[in-house]
Amino acid sequence: MAETYSVYRQRPIARIGRYAIPFAMAAIFAAAAFAQEVPNGFRSPTGNIQCLFFDASSVRCNIAAVSNPLTQRPADCELEWGHDYGVGANSREGERLCVGDTIAGSYPVLHYGESAGYGAVICRSARKGVTCVNRMGAGFELSRSLQRVF
Repeated sequence: MAETYSVYRQRPIARIGRYAIPFAMAAIFAAAAFAQEVPNGFRSPTGNIQCLFFDASSVRCNIAAVSNPLTQRPADCELEWGHDYGVGANSREGERLCVGDTIAGSYPVLHYGESAGYGAVICRSARKGVTCVNRMGAGFELSRSLQRVF
C-alpha cells in the first residue's frame, strides 16, 4: 500500500506577525483527523512547485522557475542549488538544499486554500505560493518572487 498524507481545506489566515504561523499550524494539525487520504506528494495549481513528504518526518519542495536572483551557492555544494527546500519534523529552521536528484512526479494539485499534512509537517497552498512548517514553526515559503526559510 502506498504511503499517503492528508489534505483538507483551510480558511485563509490573516497575517498577524511572525508568531501567527505556529498558532495557525496548531489548528491545521488539529483538523488532520478529518482529512482525505491522497498520495505523498503534491504540486501547486501552476505546477511551478512540487513537494514530496518523506517517512512522515520531512518534506522537500522544488520550485522550477523563480524571478529573483538565487542565493549564492555554498562552497561545499557541487550539485544543483537554489530550487529545493526542506524541513524536518525536528528542524529549528527550514533549509535550502544542495541536491543531485529530483522529486519531479505526477502529483495531484493542492488547490489554493488547501493544506497537506504528513506526520509532523504541514504545507499550505495559497495564491502567493506554498508554505511548509513543522510543529515548532520552522519551515519555508516558496513563490516565483520569494524563497525564504524561517
